[in-house]
Amino acid sequence: MPFEPGKPKTGGRQSGSTNKTTSDIKTRIAALINDQFETIQGDMEELEPKERVTAYLKFLEYVLPKQREQKIDLTSRLEGLSDEQLNELIDQILNKP
Repeated sequence: MPFEPGKPKTGGRQSGSTNKTTSDIKTRIAALINDQFETIQGDMEELEPKERVTAYLKFLEYVLPKQREQKIDLTSRLEGLSDEQLNELIDQILNKP
């Protein structure tokens, strides 16, 4: 069937669904690290301080989500507000605990 412009996408994995292979690998790696934690901890203690920091940073890449810069354009949102709404918003910001 040829491609038809404007026709919605069908088939394939839904957006946001977890990749089963990735999920399985993550589970296996977590189990391996759990089982070998004391050995890994001992190995880390034997590293030079600079190498230890590098290793910690590498581990963090797998634990913490990567940070991305978020740009928010509030100008267009604020322009549509009345003076009363703007004053209320300012009061909420200033009186926030």
